Amino acid sequence: MNKILQIIPVLFLVLEIFISDASAKINMFPKARYIPELSFYGDSGKAYKLKDFHNNELLMAVLWSRTCGPCINEMKKLDKFAQKTKNKGIEVILISPEKEFRTVDERHNFLKKIGAPHLVSYVDRKSNFANGMGIFVTPAVILVNQDNEEAGQITGGVDWDDDDVIDYMLKLKSDISKKLKEQKAANQQKEEQN
Repeated sequence: MNKILQIIPVLFLVLEIFISDASAKINMFPKARYIPELSFYGDSGKAYKLKDFHNNELLMAVLWSRTCGPCINEMKKLDKFAQKTKNKGIEVILISPEKEFRTVDERHNFLKKIGAPHLVSYVDRKSNFANGMGIFVTPAVILVNQDNEEAGQITGGVDWDDDDVIDYMLKLKSDISKKLKEQKAANQQKEEQN
């Protein structure tokens, strides 16, 4: 009986990986949304907000957990995706629950072990960031435009290093930037008319 009880969590993890790889969903908002001033923390304990990352056309803030099978399954692919797109206007950051790692070194070593040594990671204290953003499942990606607005979200596992996915995300980045420019032009035109 004890052996059966030990196998059940492993079966659920395998089932979760299998199901989530087929269930990634993208939700693009008709109009980009305001992002609340929520903090997450770097290796030194310094607080950051999404608005601190505005060097690229698209920021992908990936919320993940070390206990999430689909998250672990996609990390190596996400690392490759980030390397292939970093000079093309897309920045990827990771945000995980702080309680999952005792030390910064433990978090970095874990990322190396699962094949994601290049990804920059942050922690979410008491899940305040995730809860404040309305994210209750991982993996989840918050898509942030250059004006620090949430353009959309991706939930579920993604085959990030697939060429079609990379092409799609580069086109999506361009579409988000174009939409932002059109919105700014429309706002400016309204101001001039008033």
